[in-house]
Amino acid sequence: MKTLYTLLLALLITTCGSKQTAPAPVTLAPSQEKGLAIGTITFEGDIPLNDIYRFFYEATSGDKKFKKANAGKIIISGRTDGKSMFNGDFNNKKSYLFIIEREPGNYAFNQYAYLDHLGPSGTVSSSKEFAIPFEIKKSEITYMGELDYVDLIKKGDIRIFVADYYNRDLPEFKKKYPETDWDKAVNRTPTTGNTADGLIDFRN
Repeated sequence: MKTLYTLLLALLITTCGSKQTAPAPVTLAPSQEKGLAIGTITFEGDIPLNDIYRFFYEATSGDKKFKKANAGKIIISGRTDGKSMFNGDFNNKKSYLFIIEREPGNYAFNQYAYLDHLGPSGTVSSSKEFAIPFEIKKSEITYMGELDYVDLIKKGDIRIFVADYYNRDLPEFKKKYPETDWDKAVNRTPTTGNTADGLIDFRN
């Protein structure tokens, strides 16, 4: 999977403090051959407990070549100017907008990982696999909800809550990317999936 670093808005689909693996269409509108999936990642807690967070997604339809070409990840930094802090788009900078452009098909966020601190002694921890499904449709914008990530949990606790905040999030997309007609976004927030024995909770 390729990682693209934060560049100009015209070159990358990105959010403050986050990096994504899909080049942005210049108009941030779905192309004739691809589609967009949008949503938010929100962190519970005032200060990040880790330096890097990664949220992986994969295609769940198509052949091996299709799946390899369309896999990706969203990377969120827990540090700004050398300090531990969130740098998101709204909600006291704890909520991050994300946009994924991919070929039409069925997808799912399937794993997260985090790096506790930068440097040679940093440790990466990865979750077991789960499935928060979403669908990308040709030339359409799919809203897939909020992934509410709880930073500090005990064994057996829920890590990610999936919920529909369409009416809250759409104005934020309009504010940050006013050139796109976000009213065309279709709310397809998932209500079920693979919870990995309670790691994920679907609130709807």
